[in-house]
Amino acid sequence: MYAAQRHSIKTCLYVPSLIVGIFLAALPALASPLPVAITPTRIEFRGSSGETLKGTLRFWNGTDGELPVHLEAADVRPQDEVGHAAVEAENAANSLKAWVKPAMPDLNVLPKTEVPIDFAIDVPANADPGSHWGALLAITAPVGQSNGAAVNVRTGVILLVRVLGQVQEKLVLESVSVPRFAESAPIAIEAQFKNEGTVHVAPLGDIEIRNMFGGLVATGTLPVRNVLPDVVRKMEASVGEGFWLGRYTVLLRVRYGDGNQELNAQNILWVLPWRTQGWKLLLAFGFTLWVVLARKRFRRAWYALRTGLQPPKDY
Repeated sequence: MYAAQRHSIKTCLYVPSLIVGIFLAALPALASPLPVAITPTRIEFRGSSGETLKGTLRFWNGTDGELPVHLEAADVRPQDEVGHAAVEAENAANSLKAWVKPAMPDLNVLPKTEVPIDFAIDVPANADPGSHWGALLAITAPVGQSNGAAVNVRTGVILLVRVLGQVQEKLVLESVSVPRFAESAPIAIEAQFKNEGTVHVAPLGDIEIRNMFGGLVATGTLPVRNVLPDVVRKMEASVGEGFWLGRYTVLLRVRYGDGNQELNAQNILWVLPWRTQGWKLLLAFGFTLWVVLARKRFRRAWYALRTGLQPPKDY
């Protein structure tokens, strides 16, 4: 059995709705928020068809009273290119809703207490190799507030399962957006990926910016985000600092998948700090123009200074 890979950063969510990430699922509550949290917000598994995978999440009750909690699996569907997803019906080929079995579907959590909650994922023997996803939700019972409103909260963890077997890893770099002209660093860079494979991947993007002489002036990385099969995902970064002027080349090198496959892109950028440094450039241009137009006068003055004589009329 493969061990679950967990994101262990503990975050308290005082929310009327949950936002969790791959992919973030927005789960509306009924009224004012309750101080509850679930960690981690995403768990990834690898396993074979017919295997049972084990996982544990932790639920924290920050209220002053005992809180009944119900656990149930749900589908999640990506909603946009920045990674938001909603709890709603998903394609059956990708869903793992029916695979998730909480060890205790219902429990009571004491006030100011965090409890571990175990669950299993029974991968069917006929499960297709590739990525399957869903969520395990913790739904609190309605709790009365001082204003008389009854409040409950749905919070949960995103579950990503990669079923081992013959899969296809194919990521397409659909576009890289860099401003053609900028006034100063940092430079905003946006990359758009489409996953045309059968398994989720998290591309690693390295950014280099070089000046017109080939010198390296800045480096950066794209945020690491999963891209689900048949989904387009947008990633953004801001790179560089200090004073820049002239033509620059932006290079993006991307690696992804178990085979460490590569994607590359190159863009040209011009940096013209006309708002902050424009007056200096204008002054220099004006002085140069004046010198060019007055060069004859300069030559005659230099002749007189050098010889002590009046220059010829045609000089």
